[in-house]
Amino acid sequence: MSKTPGQKPVKRRHHTVPKFYLSRFANERDQIIRVPLPGDKRATVSTKDASVVKDFYLLETEKGVFTDAVEDALSEVEGDAAEAFRAVVDLGQWPPTDEQRRAIAAWAATQHVRVPRVRQRGDEIADLILKMQVAIGGKPQAREALEKAEGREVTDEEVEDWWEEMTDFDSYHVTQHPNSHLRLMSNLIPRTARHFFSLPWGLIRFSRKALITADDPVVLNPRDGASPYEGVGLATAESFLVPLDRRVALVINNTLDVDDYEIEPTAFMANQINQMVALNAHRAIFHHPDDRPLDRLVIPEPSDRETNPSSGPRDFLMPDGWPAPGSRNT
Repeated sequence: MSKTPGQKPVKRRHHTVPKFYLSRFANERDQIIRVPLPGDKRATVSTKDASVVKDFYLLETEKGVFTDAVEDALSEVEGDAAEAFRAVVDLGQWPPTDEQRRAIAAWAATQHVRVPRVRQRGDEIADLILKMQVAIGGKPQAREALEKAEGREVTDEEVEDWWEEMTDFDSYHVTQHPNSHLRLMSNLIPRTARHFFSLPWGLIRFSRKALITADDPVVLNPRDGASPYEGVGLATAESFLVPLDRRVALVINNTLDVDDYEIEPTAFMANQINQMVALNAHRAIFHHPDDRPLDRLVIPEPSDRETNPSSGPRDFLMPDGWPAPGSRNT
């Protein structure tokens, strides 16, 4: 990792779920229970260590220097959100002021996009695109790429070796540069925040039942009757669920045109919220050390993949390359 002379050391312990947020599910010692999927283990950890990924938000500049400017920007969003959380959750301010609403919407949008699951999904798409290009381009494309790289004509044997290696698709995986995820965050967060801000919000306050959270705490709920094969996105979700605290959950409604509202809590509702949060977890669930909220929940297995395309590069293997437009097979 390079840095310019005199550059201050960059922050390298990056929280993919903010410490201020996890503290709302922690005890007075700032300890929280971390339950890795599929739920057969649990550990008491500090909120400052619960969601740390080294260098996750480091941005590489055009000069090859790494900066933690993204981490600084995230800290500003978290600071504003922490104030709004205190007003809404601790002081009972409802409905929120525009300032509080803007801060919580920005935090929820940021949290939706910043998580490792989104980066993994991007890596899988990049991997698929490159392998599809290999499969469809065939050996003619391989020869062209090799000769451009080598600056000379290559032999048929060299092309065959490259083709054999590159079409062994399970032997390698492509990952995108981390900057790609950071650019995606920059593009999506403002639009997502405006969308969340504009929708009606519902708040649920529990007096006894305890809520959990997860490493991906913004849940997109599908519309009633939606096919399980349909994707759920910002435009198609019925609502967005975010546990704000051990006792408070926020529902951002994507279909109703009403004023902000409060929802009468029930034990069934708490269990349903926890189940949705658990099923949305990527690698881990978090809860307060004094609670046992997982006893009645289905805890999912961790998924190796975030994307499941119906076909892959093997389905498009064309050693002689894709026919040129307008050509006809004879």
